[in-house]
Amino acid sequence: KLYGNYTSLAVPMFNLPPVLIYPISYSIVPLISSALAYGSRERTRTIINSALKVTSIIALPCALGMSVLSEPILLMFFKPELVETGAPLLAVLALAVFFVSILSITNAILQSCKLERKPIIAMLAGAAVKLVSSYILIGIPSIGIYGTPISTLLCYITITAMNIFFVVKYVKVIPSVGRVFFRPLSAAVVCALTALGAYKFAFDRFLSVKPATVMSIGCAAIVYVVVLFLIHGVDKDDILLLPKGEKIYNILHKMHLLK
Repeated sequence: KLYGNYTSLAVPMFNLPPVLIYPISYSIVPLISSALAYGSRERTRTIINSALKVTSIIALPCALGMSVLSEPILLMFFKPELVETGAPLLAVLALAVFFVSILSITNAILQSCKLERKPIIAMLAGAAVKLVSSYILIGIPSIGIYGTPISTLLCYITITAMNIFFVVKYVKVIPSVGRVFFRPLSAAVVCALTALGAYKFAFDRFLSVKPATVMSIGCAAIVYVVVLFLIHGVDKDDILLLPKGEKIYNILHKMHLLK
């Protein structure tokens, strides 16, 4: 029953956010290949940093938000008796959303630079970590089924870390940690806390689960965007990587949100 709740409730929800990242992965391959063909190292560095930052901007609030709101999100679609055991599993697994998303982008970066074998090495290492940690953790009675999402998280952390190492070593691009990760993370933490607070306020006083969840996600999204612009977490290069990026940038520029 526990494993069924994990595969039927937690895993499908976990698989949704990374879908938002795949179009970025596809788009940067020709951009980086073109920049390398023209010998423009600075342009290559800019594209890589922007791709990683946009991925962080999208994936971090999804990961943290889904983790803190795992129970109400699942209650929108499934029966309470199933959610009782499925929500804690999703709370752990959701954190891996960020690493899966960064993994997708770093795979595309390495492929663009004709280093397509490096992600295979990283994935084999991640698979080994997954198998070993699953075997050990599930055998511990106090952890049990929670060993499954924990081992998945450790797997993706391993693969992502190795991919970033390969990007630094072979592509010679060191991601700007502050711009790429810390600023989006700061805004995402505020976003997640807002979502949790708004849900508790709405559910305790006025609403049932579904409208309270939708309202809390909406409030958190607004707060996230505001905080992101306040801390200068987005710039022109980031927006241009998005689908219809030129149009989005022109709108934000007219609103004086971007230079």
